[in-house]
Amino acid sequence: MRYLFAGGGTGGHIFPAIAIADEIRKMDTMAEILFVGAKGRIEEKIVPSNNYRLETIDIAGINRSNMLKNIGLPLKFLGALKKCRDIIREFKPDVAVGTGGFVCGPVIYQANKSRVPTLIQEGNAYAGKTIRFLSSKSDKVVINFEETIKYLKRKDNVLKIAHPIRSSLKRVNKQEALEFFKLPADRKTILIFGGSQGAHGINEAVSSAAEKLYSAGMNIIWQAGKSDSANAQKEFSGLSDRIRIFEFIDRMDMAYSASDLVVCRAGITSIMELSFMKTPSILIPLPGSAENHQEMNARSFESKGASKVVLQHEAKEKLYDEILKIINDDVEIREMSSSAANFADPLAAEKIAKEVKLLAEK
Repeated sequence: MRYLFAGGGTGGHIFPAIAIADEIRKMDTMAEILFVGAKGRIEEKIVPSNNYRLETIDIAGINRSNMLKNIGLPLKFLGALKKCRDIIREFKPDVAVGTGGFVCGPVIYQANKSRVPTLIQEGNAYAGKTIRFLSSKSDKVVINFEETIKYLKRKDNVLKIAHPIRSSLKRVNKQEALEFFKLPADRKTILIFGGSQGAHGINEAVSSAAEKLYSAGMNIIWQAGKSDSANAQKEFSGLSDRIRIFEFIDRMDMAYSASDLVVCRAGITSIMELSFMKTPSILIPLPGSAENHQEMNARSFESKGASKVVLQHEAKEKLYDEILKIINDDVEIREMSSSAANFADPLAAEKIAKEVKLLAEK
């Protein structure tokens, strides 16, 4: 059987596709799998590194900050449609899977036109424009949050299955994880990150609170990103016995396992990893994310008692107090951990892969 995957632009779109593809490989050792991504985006690195073949198309999303840059989008989209049609004719997929991002649009649209069965997956609470557009024509639509269904015109093709996460993420012994970061085991530990590139807004708030958190006895594991890590390391060099600052953390399994509380953005991959690792969190949504989806994700998580939300414009003022309030309350930590776990399903990728395989075998 031949499986076509489309998704990209962010890890939140690529990693679930890879997780589903990994499960398909387990079920069908003879499967032929092809990914389609956007030229110049991170899928060019991630997909091949996970041993999958990748074709790229020249496509871009809407530039919200400079509308003049969108003048050429219609022509670019038409060119992408033609390239997708050619890919589908050559590859002859039995099923096409879309996991979001603007690259998903032309691929799944052409698959539908070519009468290839399609499944699309939306992890965010608020369905993006591409998923909303494709949902009425797709054979199956997989959603992560119950409230997502209200944004979809068609309801009869919707399945609720948790957002799949990378299979490499596993909890390790906390003592081992703290030793990995050379941190004392008798302290509460906070993990801070803002995605693979860091998040300047979060870093500013943490810089204001770091010395006070150190004085309060906390360990800090801080992924500050390429732009801010050098300055942060210099500023807090005298506190490096308990404040570990990194440009990037490869071993996120160790970082989650060492932490009692996480401070991070509210991208769907981060949220579902927190859920899988049963980790309490303070979420600082990215301001101006598409359709404000990060705040909607964060509010959904918060409404179930799994997290607290602090908006970026108030983070400098509130973050320190919010951290202390949560991390020193063992009852709340346990309750948040339990609530977070309710969002996770370790079998999510396998369940979605089974649905994909059923469509392929139609």
